[in-house]
Amino acid sequence: MKKHWPYFLIVFLLPVIAILWWWGLFSSASVETAERGDYTYAYLDAEGAYSKLAARQNEVLFYLKQQGIVPGAQVSLILSDPRTTPHAALKARAGFLIDKDAMPAAPLKIDTIPVRKVVVAEIKAHPLFAYGKAYSALLEYSEKHQTTLHLPTLEIVKSSVLHVEMPLEEPVPSFMPGADA
Repeated sequence: MKKHWPYFLIVFLLPVIAILWWWGLFSSASVETAERGDYTYAYLDAEGAYSKLAARQNEVLFYLKQQGIVPGAQVSLILSDPRTTPHAALKARAGFLIDKDAMPAAPLKIDTIPVRKVVVAEIKAHPLFAYGKAYSALLEYSEKHQTTLHLPTLEIVKSSVLHVEMPLEEPVPSFMPGADA
């Protein structure tokens, strides 16, 4: 049996470790504070498990292409905290950044995010690992600075890099997306 260990390592374990390394298992998210914003995005509202946002983004992509609008980076505006909200009640917006002059038609909606001070967690990794690592970094930042995770967070995926922007301060409710003001 001891004779087979080297073969096991070479044939199975090393390739698996190499793949996990390539996917970013051993990567960590960088965190910085910055001013970000002045984004215009086309979106559709999403409700339910966040793991299903990709299907909603594919719908947005279909409508943008159908209307001749060039999509930019993929975005998700996370409105509910999955740690405290039942999965069926989670709310988000799924879409793409677009040019400021683009005017998408229904069923797409359009909104802007102004320049604001945010904490940005950034990581290049497979989505299987990236989201958990980015949000863990934001939670560590929040704990270190004796605050909480502030919503809404904005997730931007560009060139296989996930950027999660968390407002430094809790937004005024009347300025939160989806608020009835």
